[in-house]
Amino acid sequence: MTQQKTTAPFWRQAPTQHDSLEDRVRRDLLKRLLGTAVLATLTPELLASPAMADAAAKALMGPAVPDVKPVKLSDKVYYIPAHDKFPSPQNLGFFTNIMFVVTSKGVVAMDPSASVQIGRMAIRMIKSVTDKPIIAVINTHYHGDHWMGNQAFIEENPNIPMYSMKETAESIQHVLGEEWIKMLLRTTDNATEGTKITPPNTFIKDGDVLEFGDTKLKIHHYGQCHTPYDLLVEVVDDPKGIVHVGDVMMDHRLAGMGDGEGSFIHGLAVLKKVKEVMPNKFFIPGHGVPGNNLLDEEITLFETIYNTANTAQAANKSMGEATDMVKATPFMQAYSKTTPDYESSVGKWTSIAYLEAQQANF
Repeated sequence: MTQQKTTAPFWRQAPTQHDSLEDRVRRDLLKRLLGTAVLATLTPELLASPAMADAAAKALMGPAVPDVKPVKLSDKVYYIPAHDKFPSPQNLGFFTNIMFVVTSKGVVAMDPSASVQIGRMAIRMIKSVTDKPIIAVINTHYHGDHWMGNQAFIEENPNIPMYSMKETAESIQHVLGEEWIKMLLRTTDNATEGTKITPPNTFIKDGDVLEFGDTKLKIHHYGQCHTPYDLLVEVVDDPKGIVHVGDVMMDHRLAGMGDGEGSFIHGLAVLKKVKEVMPNKFFIPGHGVPGNNLLDEEITLFETIYNTANTAQAANKSMGEATDMVKATPFMQAYSKTTPDYESSVGKWTSIAYLEAQQANF
């Protein structure tokens, strides 16, 4: 009697050099997610099917983000306010405001926050105020809380243009994307699981004007401030004078500026250029409440920290003494009362200003 040869199920077969990366990943995921007892009942064809791969991917997806009602700021402009100014398991990583503009051609979304789940929530909220298609996304810089929601918009429309500076897209693709994915997983207790690196795909620069039907969006870039590649997006002829500023300005939040990303000297030049070119505008920040007073307050913040640190450095004071001098200024004493991260950040900011002053005074 001839013994019939049997083939081990897909999941039990040892990986071979002919397996694709997709096959290997699918095999590993299914073993971990379903267990060997369940897998033993499944056929190789089903295990290799797109439906099973999709089921495995969904099992590794973080929770859905609850809806947040958009706030209407002008005839065309809305924003979806973030819950907090920093990521946490409680806010599921939603700590960055999302702005969108409803044009006659369709909707343009800006900085869709820090996960695919948040991006999907933003899409739901956009659809709650208009039935027009979403036709573009703009990312103001390369920090993940401003682009990690891109993935949801690609899911909705694989051909959607996503705009940024060329250097921003390259930084996300080659260096910073994976770092931000890991950081959000860590700070949210894996609530952002399932988010993939989805960099911008269309490049813009200072002075470009994007036209979407009846609406023009003017792009501004004045140099290094929060990062080397910060964009501001002006809604041209908006009656309220709305400008999306990314993280160039913040509402009572001391932004990360370490590792050479940000600069007090160059940042002050950027802020003063904004005041010269776009006075009396209504600014929408990535973090905090929009308003007309953000620019003047940010200039005062930068000047207070840098000038005080510069004075301390010139007098051969230590960084610790410089920090004490900064904290003693009337502006910073008032600022500290409404800034959640003040105590953990003011020393870092002072040290950055001190080192810049030291280099400038050398």
